[in-house]
Amino acid sequence: MNKVSIPDRTLKEEIAKSFGRSVPYYEEEAKLQKDIADRLIASLEPWKAIIPPGPILEIGCGTGFVTKGLIDLYPNRAKEITDISSSMVEFCKTKFKGAANTDFYTLDAESIDPESSDYSLTVSGFAAQWFNDPALTLGRILEATKPGGLMLVSFPGSESFPEWKEKCRDLGIPFTGNQLPDTEEVAIKLSVGPAQIDFYEDTVTQKFSGAADFFRHLKLIGAGTKQNDRSLSPKELKMLIRHWNESTEGEISVNYHVVFMAVKRDHTA
Repeated sequence: MNKVSIPDRTLKEEIAKSFGRSVPYYEEEAKLQKDIADRLIASLEPWKAIIPPGPILEIGCGTGFVTKGLIDLYPNRAKEITDISSSMVEFCKTKFKGAANTDFYTLDAESIDPESSDYSLTVSGFAAQWFNDPALTLGRILEATKPGGLMLVSFPGSESFPEWKEKCRDLGIPFTGNQLPDTEEVAIKLSVGPAQIDFYEDTVTQKFSGAADFFRHLKLIGAGTKQNDRSLSPKELKMLIRHWNESTEGEISVNYHVVFMAVKRDHTA
């Protein structure tokens, strides 16, 4: 596969390293990601019979939640399982050792050259939020999908973490979470080309014993890398944690705005 130059290399390397450090904890900590992966694979059922012949590409394999489903569903198809983190790739390679027709390698999704790619199915579970430009990169991945093929993705949308945002507003401090993909923007940009787009949005809630546990959880699953230069001072962070805990009886709730998107590339493409 041909490569193109990619901006923000230092940030990408930090993202890769952060997910690499999360490998020992990810399988236990990433319960939400596991549930979303199971739902993503289940959503393939109505599309399974109409996907044309050809290889399958997974982007952002992590520790293999989606990968397992692809291996089970398509044992006879060539599958390319990739992640920006070499540690995640090595973990998957070991975990699925012996899986037929399956190759594992490190890939920056933004380096895909659509002109040299011809995948029947491209899949990405909870990874698009780490792209420098999610809508643009998903468009490139769609272009790498052959006419008649399917791109299937899930990602946390821009309406995620309303509780976190509310507590920051209460205190007059900035919300320092990363900017997440806007569903409408992604759908509009993907609809420019000849494609059929279906998407479903849901709210998924996680519970934590306190705000500090939530922020610790983000780091443990490798999601603590800042994509912007906004950060709280130690004093502000303590204020946020205390306020969030004191405003909630018992556990705190964190809501994810989850987006599932299936894009079928028309045969006229």
